[in-house]
Amino acid sequence: MINRRYPGRPLTVAATALVLLLTGAAASAAEHDRTITQLIETARRMNPEAAATALETDAATARITSAGALDDPKFKVELELPRSGSGYLPRYRAGQELYQVRQMFPLWGKRDLKREIASADSRKAAAAQAEVANQIAYRVKVAYAEYHAAHLAADETRKLLGTVRRLSDLARARYAQGPGKQQDITGANAEAGALTAELARMDADRHRAQVRINGLLARSPETPLPAKPLPRLVPPLQTLSADALVDRARADFPAVRAQLAQIDSAEGTRRLAEKNGYPDVELGLGAMRRDGRFDGYQAMVEFNIPLYGDRRQAEQREAASMAGAARAKLEQIRLDVATDVHEAYVMLAAVKERKRIVREITLPQARIALEAATRGYELSREEFANLLLAEQTLRRALVESVNVTFEEQVRLAEIERLIGGEL
Repeated sequence: MINRRYPGRPLTVAATALVLLLTGAAASAAEHDRTITQLIETARRMNPEAAATALETDAATARITSAGALDDPKFKVELELPRSGSGYLPRYRAGQELYQVRQMFPLWGKRDLKREIASADSRKAAAAQAEVANQIAYRVKVAYAEYHAAHLAADETRKLLGTVRRLSDLARARYAQGPGKQQDITGANAEAGALTAELARMDADRHRAQVRINGLLARSPETPLPAKPLPRLVPPLQTLSADALVDRARADFPAVRAQLAQIDSAEGTRRLAEKNGYPDVELGLGAMRRDGRFDGYQAMVEFNIPLYGDRRQAEQREAASMAGAARAKLEQIRLDVATDVHEAYVMLAAVKERKRIVREITLPQARIALEAATRGYELSREEFANLLLAEQTLRRALVESVNVTFEEQVRLAEIERLIGGEL
């Protein structure tokens, strides 16, 4: 009844209820996203493989400083012992003493090149660390999707099991009244048994997914997870562009970043091989001491002679070939990741369409068919076999609904793995 004093009140109440419903759904989705984020962060922090790659990155970063450092200087002492006297027992007297310090200085920017190579190797190690973190996130997302799918399948199967038990009660009541058949009861009981067995398998699948998630987080297998898991929100395809995703993948995919660093390292090695054809210089200072006092000094300059050109030319060819190979591998990686992104995008679009059809057409129609068959059986217009057929059709539709939800989550995780981040 419309309140005549406040004619807008029903609309206001309905609008308020809708706002509260949407706010609650948004809060639930936000809370779920935080749960996934926390699981991923915990896995990245506690996973032993992630810890190992983090230490390897630290080691590669530490090598940058040592790569361009000078070698330790050399200190040399020479003592002259002139021989005096004759016979079988010659005598020696203290002669001249020489104290010398020498230091090698690489020229032509070789030290800077070594630091550049070490820096590139450090970036490659960091990209490898990011790849491990990326894979861990992907595995957590897929395992959580399995956990949600098993939970959803178990819930839907329990509801369907309750429906089948009500059908069994209906068949038993009709049999007691006369028009029913014994095989109707046994058929309903057999279907209930099959659903109970399926429910046991689904509970085992959920427990297995729980163990897998806790294993990724390096914690006890029985650590509790959210009792009501929800699927991650999938952005509408209208907001996603396959070309934009490919551009992100070409730039941020950890394997691409690692190969870019490998190219920089190979190029630095090639330039260093060319510089090695130029001599380095070694400088030295010395002091001479005789009869307890210093009476002379010396200065020394020494160059190495790059005489054997064949060896250095071979080193240069090797470095140039490695640099070329690194660039070719980069192009292949970019080609592969672009193909994978397009494939995942197409599969995501297809599964979203399947999901829409199942939820908007298949499931509603299957439920209507089961309700109509139930009413027809109650009125003795339908055979129980048709009723079981309608129930099994609904069961297949529920299975398909769970499958498309899981596959959608996997495709989303795959795209995020390829672009190296969240959508």
